[in-house]
This record gives sequence, C-alpha cells and structure tokens, in this order.
Amino acid sequence: MKVAGKHFRTIWPDPETDGKIVIIDQRRLPHEFVTKTLVTAEDAFVAIRGMLVRGAGLIGVTAAYGMYLAALNARSSTIHKDMTAAGERLKSARPTAQNLAWAVDRVLATVKNIKDPDDVRQAAFAVASQMANEDARYCRQIGQHGRLLIGDIWQKKGKKRVNILTHCNAGWLAFVDYGSATAPIYAARDAGIELHVWVDETRPWNQGARLTCWEFQQEGIAHTLITDNAGGHLMQEGLVDMVIVGSDRTTHTGDVANKIGTYLKALAAKDNNIPFYVALPSSSFDWKLDKGKEIPIEERSGDEITTIAGLSKDGTIESVRITAANTLTRNYGFDVTPARLVTALITERGVVEAERSAIHAMYPDQASALGQFKRQGKVMAHGEKRKFDRWDSSHLLNYIILDEDGTRGRYAMARTLDVSLNGIRMESVEALASEGMIEVTLGVEEDLIDLIGRITFCKPEGDRFVSGVEFIKMSAEGRRVFRRYAEVFKRQATEGIK
Repeated sequence: MKVAGKHFRTIWPDPETDGKIVIIDQRRLPHEFVTKTLVTAEDAFVAIRGMLVRGAGLIGVTAAYGMYLAALNARSSTIHKDMTAAGERLKSARPTAQNLAWAVDRVLATVKNIKDPDDVRQAAFAVASQMANEDARYCRQIGQHGRLLIGDIWQKKGKKRVNILTHCNAGWLAFVDYGSATAPIYAARDAGIELHVWVDETRPWNQGARLTCWEFQQEGIAHTLITDNAGGHLMQEGLVDMVIVGSDRTTHTGDVANKIGTYLKALAAKDNNIPFYVALPSSSFDWKLDKGKEIPIEERSGDEITTIAGLSKDGTIESVRITAANTLTRNYGFDVTPARLVTALITERGVVEAERSAIHAMYPDQASALGQFKRQGKVMAHGEKRKFDRWDSSHLLNYIILDEDGTRGRYAMARTLDVSLNGIRMESVEALASEGMIEVTLGVEEDLIDLIGRITFCKPEGDRFVSGVEFIKMSAEGRRVFRRYAEVFKRQATEGIK
C-alpha cells in the first residue's frame, strides 16, 4: 500500500542494521505516521499485546520475526530452549489470533533439527521473511478471487456502484500488504469497478474509524464512516450490496471468530438476503477446533470502553473518560459467527463454502493430516464427492493435485482455458510442475477425477501460470464425467460466456 505516495509494508527488517525489525505504531494513526524498532522478542510481545501491531496476518509475521529476535539474543548453548520459552510468551499476547501460535510453531519446527546456533538464527530469519512474503502474496490472491464476486454484483446492477460494508480493519494494516477484506476492494477498483464502502467505526478501539478510513483515503477509495449500529438500517434501506469482513480464526468447519460485532452484522445480512463474505488466508484456519464456541475469546482492559483517545485542540493525542468513575465493564475482543450465516470464504486458493467438506476439499493437504481423506493407492478414491464453489460459469476446473512420489504433491487452484478428452490447458495462481509424467487429481465441481498425465509445459504469464496436461490414463467413469464438462466448456466458449 502507498502512504503519501510511497509504498510501505507494515513490517520490514531494518535495511541499515542487522537484527532490527521495523513496524508501524498503529496506536498513533491516523494522526501520526510513526515507526518503531523491535530488537528483542519481548519488544515483539509488547507490540502485539499493546496493539502497536494488530490483525491476523501481521500478528503472525510479527511473532515470527520475534522468534528470530529471540534466536539473536539467546545463548548459543541454550538457543532452542530459549526460543521455546520466547514462543510461549509470544503466544500468550493475543490468544484468539490463530496466526500467532501458527507462526511461532512454524519457526520452531524449521529450526528444530538445526544444531549450529548461527544456522538456527539464519533459518529463523529466512522463514520469518518467507512468511511475510507469503502473507502479502496470499492477500493479493484473495483480492483477485474477491474481485470476481464484486464484479458479478456490479454486472447484475447494470454496472452501477457496488456498496460494500466492512467491520473492523482487515486491511493493509492488519497484514503485511493488501489486506484480506480490503484486497478485493482494491482489486475491483483497479479493474474499473465503481464501488463505495460503508466503514463501521468498530468500538471500542475504533479500528474502522481510525485505520480503515485512513487506508481508504490513502488509496482513494470512496467510503463513508458509520456507527457500529447503523449497518442493519442501511441493509433494510437497500444501501448495502455485500458485506466483507476478515477473520482472526476460522475453524475447519467454517465458524468464524472476528472482531466483536461481526456476528450482529452477519445476522442483519442474513435477514436482508445480503451476501456475507469472510476473507482470510489459509494461515487463519484452525484445523484442530471443530466448533466456534471452542475458540478462546480474548477479554481486554475495561479502559478501552470507559475511555476514548483522540486529537486535542493543541495537536496532541490524549485520552478522555466517557463513563462515570468505577463503572463495571466486560470488554470482549471477538465474537463467533456460525458457518450457517457465512455466504462463503474468500481464500488465496479461491472462494469456498463455509462448510467442513468444502473447506477440506479446497485444502486436502491440510485435511489429510487430520485423516479426513481416505486414500486408495496414491490418489483419492474414484467417485469420492466434495462440494466446490465455481468462480464463474466457465471455471470448470477447481483444483489440481499433482502426486509425484506417493504423497500429496503440489496443489493449486486452476481455471480451464481449453480442454479435450486428450488433455487440458489451464491457468493457475501457483506453478504446477516441471515437464514429466505425474499422477493427477482434478477437482471438477463436485467430482474428483484421478488420472495419469504428462505435464507438457508450465510457464509464467503475468502473475499467473499457464500449464498443459496430456492425459495418458483415465478411468471410464472419469472419462464420462470429463466428457460432460468438456462439452459444457466448449458450449460456453462458443456462446461467449466468460
């Protein structure tokens, strides 16, 4: 994202001094743009706990860099022990955020079997930087998938302005770049779609008023700030076309934990037949919890309710009390929106129904670790069904899994470009594989088709990859199913449906 015309990420290594990580102090926004340098794991803990950084993705990456700082400051003789202790401390900073524990555990797993302390430090920095780059890339991909949803509404409205309502801040400031809920908005704007965003103020910390509005001002996005309780009225008046929010943790069954007040927006959207989307990267999925009610809900200081901060007349930021002294408070940071109220989840792999089997089908690499997929030989059993969400009428191919060595190989969402019973040409957000024979599972709508194929080419085109697969062996049932989809694709291409 650009700030005053200059591109910034929300966290970055100091380019001039090794062992220092720079963040934006979000407590000072929108009135002051101030950066702060982290040099110890405790600095990272304070930044996360004190909300200098906040938002699922950024919390995770800050924790990862915190683990790197822990390695730098650890004694060589006890580096693994010291890093483990630092990880437990970091995990306690914000208990609801799934990305926090995920990031700490990923760094620890990376360095677990490395003995040389200097190699441990280098590996910790490398994986933290990798996670930062992944976070930005995944958010960008979320934007491209979500853009199609916004574009569909825009087309149905006769290319009239699309009104989007969002809650809290799931923007650039909540991630490393692009954001989750805001990424589709930026991508739609770049595609020439006219839109406007209703921004909830999001009490008690006012992330919408302070941060989302500031972001949209920097990016030139048309927006209007509203009170948290105004959303339902706007929906009743027909002034909201869709709702997009983020997620701090989503169960693998589709229940969503997000900033307090999200559940009420989902209820209002359901009552008014307005689509309610949740945008999140895969790192925000919790593959261990089945039910949203099992998610730990953070309770914060009551001072965040009884006081409010703002810019005073003399230009200083100060806090004032808005309640009587000794007022009792309960300050819940999050609530849980049941999967039944969520229209769909927008992830870096595509749009998926907020439902267990659909999520597992989109993330078989994660679900297989839980024993959710039963395998016969090297690939899924023929005829096994899973529900998929199509991006549009001509997007027949939902995913592809390539299996090179008897384990689940490379996975990618894919879009059909051309197809016949002899092969397929496809576009994907990830590179599939180099040339060669390979076992493939194609996820086509609700069908899974196993086959032996040959990757004939895989080449980058812009931010996507175009690949070709020549079919070598496919079951009779697979050929029957694929023939039907090939015919549909050809008919749509002839009719000009895109």
